[in-house]
Amino acid sequence: MNISSAIVYARPGQDSALREQLIQVPGVEVHAVSEDGKIIVTIEADNDHGAIDIYEAVARLDDVLNVAMIFQQTESHPDQELVKCK
Repeated sequence: MNISSAIVYARPGQDSALREQLIQVPGVEVHAVSEDGKIIVTIEADNDHGAIDIYEAVARLDDVLNVAMIFQQTESHPDQELVKCK
């Protein structure tokens, strides 16, 4: 499983419309929208290739100026919990 977060930069004045488009993209969850058009999202995919496909789909949306990844983590076995440090 690949989990990442990103800032999606919206075309000026289009952040509300873009938010609605983003929530329609499978694997994307919108968490916050700033007054200056920055939209904070998380992206979940089954693997790295799936995550790339989602990033590309987001970047192709009409009102997207740019997408900047902030954090990325790949879990080999997402069904297993992490072992606590001793």
